[in-house]
Amino acid sequence: MEDKDYLAALRQALDDGRLQIEMVFSNLDHVDSPVFVHAEKVWWVYAALFGGLALGWFVEWHAGVAFAVAVFALYFLVGRRIILARIHKRLRSLIMEDIVLWRKQWRLKGLVLVADGARCESPNDSWIRFAMTHITRETPVS
Repeated sequence: MEDKDYLAALRQALDDGRLQIEMVFSNLDHVDSPVFVHAEKVWWVYAALFGGLALGWFVEWHAGVAFAVAVFALYFLVGRRIILARIHKRLRSLIMEDIVLWRKQWRLKGLVLVADGARCESPNDSWIRFAMTHITRETPVS
């Protein structure tokens, strides 16, 4: 089997519920990550900055500061979950379909494959060996 076949086996195991993928958000929002879209985080900063400036200019500076603080609080309470859900969707729809993107993402930290109680963390562990052992049930060659 080739690596793209093992990726297909991982994809099938994910669909069947035999595999879970855990994601570490702080590692996936790396600029080189194929699942990260910089604009998803930046618009929160723009909303806080320009909304706060507008309120500070036209109403009162206290209102501008309060608005900016509220936007940042909303980002940490809700925005990060929304971004993580989008990253997970991109991981499933893009990365799990393209071996080149999968390899690129696996070289970065942030993904953990979990099956049968075993864990495989990127980039230190071999996802192919994990797929052989826990998904396709092949005996890995040493």
